[in-house]
Amino acid sequence: MENSAFLFVNTSLIVGCTAMAFVFLILPLPKNNGLYKYRISLRFLAGAYLILASLQFLSMAFNISVINLLSIEVITVASLQAPLFTFTLITLINPQLTNTRFITIRLMPILILLFLYFLCYFTWGDPNILNLRELEAQALHPTVVVRELFIVYYAYQLVYLTRLFCKQIHIYEAEIDNYFGDNQSFHISWIRNLFYAAFSVGVCVFFSLFIYSTISVLIFTIVYTLFYLGFAFYYIQYPSTFIYIEKVISKMGDNSDDLARSHKRLIWEELKEQIITEKYYLRTGVTIEEMAQFLKIGRTTLSLFINNKENMSFNLWVNSLRMEEAKHLLKEYPDYSIAQIAEMTGHSELSNFSRQFKLITNESPSVWRQSCQS
Repeated sequence: MENSAFLFVNTSLIVGCTAMAFVFLILPLPKNNGLYKYRISLRFLAGAYLILASLQFLSMAFNISVINLLSIEVITVASLQAPLFTFTLITLINPQLTNTRFITIRLMPILILLFLYFLCYFTWGDPNILNLRELEAQALHPTVVVRELFIVYYAYQLVYLTRLFCKQIHIYEAEIDNYFGDNQSFHISWIRNLFYAAFSVGVCVFFSLFIYSTISVLIFTIVYTLFYLGFAFYYIQYPSTFIYIEKVISKMGDNSDDLARSHKRLIWEELKEQIITEKYYLRTGVTIEEMAQFLKIGRTTLSLFINNKENMSFNLWVNSLRMEEAKHLLKEYPDYSIAQIAEMTGHSELSNFSRQFKLITNESPSVWRQSCQS
C-alpha cells in the first residue's frame, strides 16, 4: 500500500512537472517588449521543472533511497530554487530589479560552497549520516562542516529573500495606488500567496534535512507536487494582468520629474481647483497619467503633489473626492438609484462603490441616504 502511494505521488510529480515545463516553453505571449523578462523566467522555470522531474525519475528508476541528513543534493536544489522562485515572482512586479548582475551576486555563494564541498569530498570523503547522533559525532568532519555552512546559508536565504520580496511587493502596491483611481484588483494577491507557499515549502525542506521517515517523505512529496502545479497554473495567467499594469511597472524606480522641464511655477491649490471644477476625478478608470496629461504636467509631479499636500495616495484621494460627490448626489437626487449614483461617480461596479462608501462612512449608501432624509 505504501509503495503504491509513493509510486502514484512520484508519477504525478514527474508527469505534472514535465507537462508544465512544455507549457512554459510553448505558451503564446503577446508581442510586447515589456514581457521580455517574463519570457526568460518561463524558460528558467521550464528548466527547473524538467530537472526536478528528471531527478525524481532517476530516483525511482534506480531505487535511490539513501538516508543522509544534511543531504548535499537536497541543500543544493533548495538553495537554487529559493532564489529562482523569488526572482520569477519579483519579475512580475519589478522586472528592472532582476538583472543578470543582481542574480549572479545572489548565486555566487552557492557556487563557492559547492566548490568547497567537492574539494573536501575528494580530499576527505563524505560520511553518510543516518541520524542526529551520527550528525553530532561527525559535526567537525571537513565535508560535513561545509554541509553545515550550506544549510546556514540556506536559512539566511529564506530570511533575506522574504525581506526582499516583502519590500518589492510593498513598493509595487504603493505604485498601483498612486497610478489607478479606481480600486481595481491589480494588487494581484496571488503573487503574494505564491511566495508564501514557496516560503512554506522552503521551511519544510529546511526541517526535512534533520529528519527522515517514510511518512514525512511521502507527505512532503505531495506538498511540493501540489505547490509546483499550483505555481505554474497561476504564473501562466500573468500576461492577462500585464496589459493593465505595464505602465506602472515599466516606470518603477524612475523618479524623473517633468517639473524641471516646465518654465512656469506650479501651485497645487490651482491645480486641485482645476481638477475639482472640471470633475476629472469622476471619469471611469481614470489614472494619474491621464489626469497629469489633462493638467499638462508630469505624472511624477502630480504624484508628489498628492502625496505631500494631501498626505495620501492617488487612489485614496480620488476615492475621497468621489465619495464626497456621492454624498451630494444621494441628498440632491433622492429618486436616483444607488446604481445610477455609482455610475455618476465613476464606478463601473455597484459592489465596489458600496464597499468604498461603507469604508468611509461606516454605512451603506442606502442606509446613509435614509439617515439624511429622516
